[in-house]
Amino acid sequence: EPLSTIMESDTSFCKSDNAAEHEHLSSGSSAAALNDDDVEVKKPGYFFAINLWFPEEGPSPPSVAAGAVVLVGAAIGVASRFMYDGFHAAASYSLSKDSTTKNNRDIIRTTSAGALRRLSSAKSRSTEEGDDYDYGGDDNEEPIHMVYSSDAQTVIGTKASIRSVRAHASGHVIFHFIGDEPLQNMPYVRFYPISKLKHKYKLDEFINTHSRHKTERENVNLNRNLPNYVRFVMDLFLPHVKKAMWIDSDTVVKCDVVEMARNVLNGPDDNGPAIAAIPVEGKPKGLYEKDKYRNPIPDWGIETSFNAGVYFVNLDRWRAQGLTEKIRQLALKNREYRYWRMGSQPPLALTIGENFEHLPLTWNVKMKTIDEREDMSLEDACVYHWSGPSKPWDGFQHPEEWYPYVDESDKEMLDSEESNA
Repeated sequence: EPLSTIMESDTSFCKSDNAAEHEHLSSGSSAAALNDDDVEVKKPGYFFAINLWFPEEGPSPPSVAAGAVVLVGAAIGVASRFMYDGFHAAASYSLSKDSTTKNNRDIIRTTSAGALRRLSSAKSRSTEEGDDYDYGGDDNEEPIHMVYSSDAQTVIGTKASIRSVRAHASGHVIFHFIGDEPLQNMPYVRFYPISKLKHKYKLDEFINTHSRHKTERENVNLNRNLPNYVRFVMDLFLPHVKKAMWIDSDTVVKCDVVEMARNVLNGPDDNGPAIAAIPVEGKPKGLYEKDKYRNPIPDWGIETSFNAGVYFVNLDRWRAQGLTEKIRQLALKNREYRYWRMGSQPPLALTIGENFEHLPLTWNVKMKTIDEREDMSLEDACVYHWSGPSKPWDGFQHPEEWYPYVDESDKEMLDSEESNA
């Protein structure tokens, strides 16, 4: 019971026990006539143990023993209560912690340096589409989102490209990877299973079903290589993202993507350019002059196009202009008439036309032609792009520029493949 209740009840008991003394005082007798022997003043019950220890007539062995027993018993009772409360609190916290972890296991905040350090020992995991990103930075400072998608044969390039971006970025960058499995040793990269995106967003509808020569990559027909078509649904699996950068796996970035991303595709105009890429003079590549029925294909009216391997995209404008569905319908029409022979490049270029913002030419430099160019040197380039079948992990076209961004496990794998060749 509360201490005040105990004191009140014990004091009342003391008063009722001394009724005669109280009547004597109320009858008018002088207080001075009373001495200590006339009134026995009882202490409250909780003073009992103290009285046993310090009786007025001096301690006696029995009283000392009894007091010791009482004090020890009280101490054990208090300690037991504290232990019970402590274990109960610990168990409640553990259950609460487990529940919180379970409910939030798919929310990963990976943009700030502190978050990256906290996640350094965590596993990369599958991410649900539609997460609202909380990157822990200034509310006025938008993070930069970079999207990669690759198959098992090019994932080694994806990992090296991501490391090159991080080596030169001046601010927050969120990486998104779409593939067969999470990137090893990269817990800060958000992973999306391509099998899930395939069914949810009907990626098969973008595929060019017409034949195309196979590249040097083993048995991979690029027209049917699903990771190539993920770029068309970024607005769907990143619904809260305003601006992103799509970049192929066979790249190395030597400049600051944060600074560039914040200086392109700005403004409130929904009808403005949805993408920013380096300009390429001439019509889009891979187009046929006649369809499969031998009918001439009208001119598309495009004199300046772009390469779709590296570009920034304003996803708000993309959504406002309905570009995903426009590309989807054009791709389905191509199945019937056969307008182009390539994969993801033609439908994007034909849908965008010339309505794109121009990036500096240094932001997508083809490594297969860099040594022949007179307008640019290797040192000037911001993005090295090993487009085509010759890749740096196969030792082609300045692999020394790519190799520093490869982790040790991948280097061992490359060395093992070279020794077995």
